[in-house]
Amino acid sequence: MTRWASSRGIPLYYRVMRSLKEDILAGRFSPEERLPSELELTEIFKVSRVVVRQALQILEDEGLIVRLKGNGTFVAKDATAAEVPVLSGYIEDFLRVGLSTKAKVLQFGIAKATPDLATLFHVEEGTKLFYVKRLRLVEGRPFSVIANYLPYDVGIRVPLVRVQDEPLMSLIEEYAGIPVDWASQVFQAISADVELAGLLDIDPMAPILKMNLIAYTAKGQVVNNASVFYRSDRYNHLGYLRRRRTSDTAGWTPVEWICPDTK
Repeated sequence: MTRWASSRGIPLYYRVMRSLKEDILAGRFSPEERLPSELELTEIFKVSRVVVRQALQILEDEGLIVRLKGNGTFVAKDATAAEVPVLSGYIEDFLRVGLSTKAKVLQFGIAKATPDLATLFHVEEGTKLFYVKRLRLVEGRPFSVIANYLPYDVGIRVPLVRVQDEPLMSLIEEYAGIPVDWASQVFQAISADVELAGLLDIDPMAPILKMNLIAYTAKGQVVNNASVFYRSDRYNHLGYLRRRRTSDTAGWTPVEWICPDTK
């Protein structure tokens, strides 16, 4: 069963609820499986019975468990029925599995370059940048929040109406006439703040995956700085690695795609 790390300021009942919820959604408890008793849960989490009951009440309200008087607490039969396939963050992936996707524009306008952004874009601090923030929906359900910073002269050419339905990178190439050559990306696990939790329809402090992507032209100009916040239960990062060996070392090299040897 999932244990929590020490975290000040988070109510005990909420931490118990999150732990049990993660176990249920991850399949560590099967549909209709009996959960540990209230007494057993107090011993597992080292909390009072009142705390356990508060946590279970939230799970029952969310339809994840069923409490039967005299029989115990059970995982709901359809606790994970609403889940969709775990996907990568690319629109092509949604189309491949036949899912509809749409981006709701939350913010669209001008921002001033912070010291970090000024260094990244090679501009003066306070220089105007173009900013767009969107909520990506897959099959009508929240999937990710995307925040993009673009050079002003690039972003001003991107039509707002197209941002809702098409990849921003493609729009940069089409409307600004700037071919994107390569990008760097960094992933990190974080906890959802109140704003992200509300947008992604998850609990505050729930684990999410943040990806920062910086897109470059062949000449090294930065044309897009994107921060993407994914629901960790709906996102899957896929990559391929080739094993490389020398006389005294071994390691991995990332590759775009591996063709299986069928000989």
